[in-house]
Amino acid sequence: MDTETVLKIISMLDARIDTIKLNQPAPIIKDWHNGLVHGLEGFKDYLQEAIEAQVNYAENALGE
Repeated sequence: MDTETVLKIISMLDARIDTIKLNQPAPIIKDWHNGLVHGLEGFKDYLQEAIEAQVNYAENALGE
């Protein structure tokens, strides 16, 4: 996994999440709106965990 690309994707997700949060949805779609934000935040967290795992692996490999 290319770390630089993943970090750019994470940044794009952050921007999209912020944009979505700024929009006040009509009450009828508020649950959908919140679900969208939750899903994007979950995907972002997954990508960040993958990056952290790669960093930990690299640090452990250098420490040996």
